[in-house]
Amino acid sequence: MATIPNPRLHPHDDAGGFKCCARGFIQIWNYNHLADELEIHLNWYSNEPSHFISMFGTESHAINWAQKQIEKGIAQDAMLMVIDPDEIKNADDNPLPILKVQDVIEQYPGLLPNGIRESWVRDEFLVLYRIPARAIVHKYDI
Repeated sequence: MATIPNPRLHPHDDAGGFKCCARGFIQIWNYNHLADELEIHLNWYSNEPSHFISMFGTESHAINWAQKQIEKGIAQDAMLMVIDPDEIKNADDNPLPILKVQDVIEQYPGLLPNGIRESWVRDEFLVLYRIPARAIVHKYDI
């Protein structure tokens, strides 16, 4: 049975790490643009591609989320990848922005989309554009 890839899942390959699904760039320093992009990403009911890649702050949260995806039939299997945030850099070796969703929501409560609970994103971190392969320090099947 063929399946249609989810446009919100991030392509991964062993050589290149992860890349966001959206095209182009965002103006993270522009509140309105950042707000629009965060709403796209945090709205789990949207199929619109995001410039962000989500990371969990704890292993237990990541495993719990993955197991729920498998139970719901959204995924057949899952792999947990341990990420070194100090290695999330661009090609010029400059750090890429990492946002702690809880901090953003506390500062701008209106950014949390309707129907999404704050507790669901409390332990979520967002990386802009990509996670390079060198940042993946360990991976294992769940």
